[in-house]
Amino acid sequence: MAYTHDFFGGSPTSVSVYFDGRSAGNGSYVFSGDMNGDGAFGNDLIYVPRNTSEMNFVSDTVGKCPACTVYTPAQQAAAWDAFINQDPYLRTRRGAYAERNAVFLPMVYRADMSISQDVGRSIGGRPNRLQIRLDILNVTNLLDHNWGVSQDFVTLQPLISTGVDANGAPTYKLATPGGQLITHSFQKVVATAQQPAILGVWRMQLGVRYMLDW
Repeated sequence: MAYTHDFFGGSPTSVSVYFDGRSAGNGSYVFSGDMNGDGAFGNDLIYVPRNTSEMNFVSDTVGKCPACTVYTPAQQAAAWDAFINQDPYLRTRRGAYAERNAVFLPMVYRADMSISQDVGRSIGGRPNRLQIRLDILNVTNLLDHNWGVSQDFVTLQPLISTGVDANGAPTYKLATPGGQLITHSFQKVVATAQQPAILGVWRMQLGVRYMLDW
């Protein structure tokens, strides 16, 4: 979307805005490890239990003792059940396996804005112009720090395979990012200037261009 108007007589002002809305990607919820024993790791789709009675967690000690934290099977089951309920995809798969590449990251909407001002005069009978241009990349984030920010998965491997129990049923632990039981599916992307396509924060750049019409 663009708008141009001559406010200063022969020196047009232009404003343009580019809107973009997209999902940052998709993936599959799988076990960490080799759940089915086929020799391939990290590709076994998880089963989404109907309720805590279908879960089979084992105790998990996180960190080095004596400053360690021990998560009981009951604590992990309660946290996993809450995680499923807050996940927009997993809560629709109760009693079934997760599907391959079926979980999508949240949509992100952003806009870039450009403002340019031409300044012209005749020198030696030839038109000369300066164009001053201000570009604001991800102006949505400038307006609100929660806007225009991509999100990524906290992990696509929320369950860690630990083998089988005495009855031959698979056992597992719940992922503990940062030493805490996982609670949410997505997190804001932390990007660098080398990753401009997913950079979440707004940026501003000012340029000056000299144009001589022959």
